Formats: sequence, C-alpha cells, structure tokens
Amino acid sequence: MIVDSHVHVASPNRAHYPLRPSGVGSEWFRTDDVSVLDLLGLMDRHGVDRTVVVQAIGAYGHDCSYAIDAVRDYPERLCLVGSIDMDGEDPSAALFALARAAGDILRGIRLFGVLAHEPEWLRDGRADRVWELAGQLAITIVPTLFPAALPEMASVVERHPQVPTVLEHIGFVDLSGGTPFPEAGPLFDLAGHPAVRLKVTTHSLKHAESVGDPADLLDRLVATFGADRLVWGSDHPQSVGRSYEQKIALARHSARRLEAADRDRYLGTNAMTLWWPNG
Repeated sequence: MIVDSHVHVASPNRAHYPLRPSGVGSEWFRTDDVSVLDLLGLMDRHGVDRTVVVQAIGAYGHDCSYAIDAVRDYPERLCLVGSIDMDGEDPSAALFALARAAGDILRGIRLFGVLAHEPEWLRDGRADRVWELAGQLAITIVPTLFPAALPEMASVVERHPQVPTVLEHIGFVDLSGGTPFPEAGPLFDLAGHPAVRLKVTTHSLKHAESVGDPADLLDRLVATFGADRLVWGSDHPQSVGRSYEQKIALARHSARRLEAADRDRYLGTNAMTLWWPNG
C-alpha cells in the first residue's frame, strides 16, 4: 500500500474558487492540470491507494473551500488536512468553525509558521488552545516550522502528549555535510517526544540527495525515531522539477535499505493509522 501524506490541489474554476496567492512557495496553481480529478488520475496510474490533501496556502491562503469540496466528493480515497490562521486572535475558534464546515473528512490541521515573522503563537497560549481542541476533535496537528521554532513546538507537545503531531518537511532542518547530519540537531532532539511524527517529503529527500544518498537520511531517521513515526509525502505539485512518478521513485529509493515491514510503514501503513484509523 502507498499513501501519499502531502498533496495539494487547485481548481481550474477560478470564478467559483478564486485564487488568493499568499506569495509562499512556487506558483504551481497557475496551471489547469492540478485539480482533484488530475490527482485521482495520477494516483490510479502510479498505484497510490490514498492521499492526504493538504490545504494549499500558497494558492488559497486559509480558505479551504476547494480542498473541502474536493475531498468530500472522494472520501474513500482522500482525506483533508486543513489550515487556520495561527496569527489571528482566536485560531481555536477558527479550527472549531473549520471542523463544523468540513465534518469527518477533516483529519488534521496545518499550523503554518514559515513566514517572515516568528510564530509568536507557539508561546502566547494560542498553540496550546489549538492542540487542546485538536485532541478533543481527534485530529492531528501538522506544524510547518523552521528549525529555530522546534524547541518551542516541543514544549507545546510536552503539554499535550496525547495529540499526534506530524512535523512537515522534517522541520526544514539543515542537512548539509551529509550523514550523520550534524546541523540537524533541532530535529533529532524531538525523538524523546513520542507524539511527534515526521513527514518526509520530496523537499526533504531532494535536500538529502544533494549532499549524498537520501537513504542515509531515512536510515538515520529510523534509527533515531523508529520506522513507526515516519510518513512519506510527495509535496506534489508544489515541489517542482520532478514528475509525480519520479517523486514516488525517490521515496522508494530512499527506503531501499529498510526492512520490508519498515518500508511499508513509511510508505503507507503509518499514514493509514494516522488519517484513516477506521480503515
């Protein structure tokens, strides 16, 4: 089984779903072949069983309308990680409203902290309220953070150890120097927090590939965190320069040294446990 934990979609119907570009990331959403139907076609052609649609902040900001409608039409194949504005006054109220709008297709909430300013919400109580509500709603927290913010995230996780927290792009840590990745200490310091899982994306694997063999990164992550705390995500089509097929191939290449059971966990079963706990 292959489960892609990180894919974005955008609608070609821009009158009904107007773009709200945030200036973050590439402008993949300007093309007309990135709809949910295009995604399903890719999944069918390349043997991907299920996919987590992650709110495309670059295209729509925190307006999750298209992602909700896309997933709602195909709940047997897709689920939703939505997003809220953590810089707002009451992000927990925004999460409650999103949960009411999306219903049971909402399986996670993306907390976006990779902007030009520091994520003050990690330290002023807003994060704690969102983590608490996520626990009540039985959804995952999916933070998008730079390495400097990871110690503060760890403090929040420590206060809410029952809430699964899936760190996107392995925290954008510095992999320079290659194995044993001496500059990635803020990431490896999270290993002592069992609630923390890692989303290993094409972005992460391309970075690892640029300094050596991406399998070195997977081996180190498995040795430090355990294979049951890793999920793979293509970051398609936000991550440019490779086709969807090539992104899947890179994921398999990075996992080629793992035991078969660990490889299966990384490529699919861990994601099923997180986002489709009822099968």
